Amino acid sequence: HLSFRLTDLKFEVRAYDDLGKKEVEDRITEAAEADHSDADCFLLVFLSHGDDDHVFAKDGKISIQDITSLFKGDKCRSLVGKPKIFIFQACRGDKHDDPVTACDAVDSVLKTNEMVVNASGVHTLPAGADFIMCYSVAEGYYSHRETIKGSWYIQDLCELLQEYGNSLEFTELLTLVNRKVSMRSVEKSRDRNAIGKKQVPCFASMLTKKLYFRPKK
Repeated sequence: HLSFRLTDLKFEVRAYDDLGKKEVEDRITEAAEADHSDADCFLLVFLSHGDDDHVFAKDGKISIQDITSLFKGDKCRSLVGKPKIFIFQACRGDKHDDPVTACDAVDSVLKTNEMVVNASGVHTLPAGADFIMCYSVAEGYYSHRETIKGSWYIQDLCELLQEYGNSLEFTELLTLVNRKVSMRSVEKSRDRNAIGKKQVPCFASMLTKKLYFRPKK
């Protein structure tokens, strides 16, 4: 369960289920207006239905851009310079992704040769900096879910957070989630056309520093 994984990583978790549009907007506004001075980062997760650029509440849909704009640095001062993570488990369309065969084998081990940039000397940041948007599926596509186990994306995200959450840099962990989900295929479905279909998540990073969920000393 995602809330358990986040609690393990020392997040303060608040969960809300089956809210209407106005209630969801009120909770998000409260979060944006709260004082996050003692927080290291902020994370918002939606487990819902959706389309390309909206998520659905019980009685209406909400623009993802309207949600994230409340947390930009010019509006939410206590999160300036801190990672703001948004995770959306929702369909973004009704297209099913087809299987293809790779021409070349790729390494299963992540290799990096990166320079770590010291950003401590940066005194001003764009209002939209330090966001990372995480989606269960690419734009326009269908997000698969199992009746009992739940969505592929959240299953694999939880498993990898449990295994690597306090050791691996977050965008590297998300890349592993992409790989793990992409290896799945629909095995059973009432829709015969869905059998064998695939899914790949995606993320867009505007982070200005590497992000680790390491325990505080």
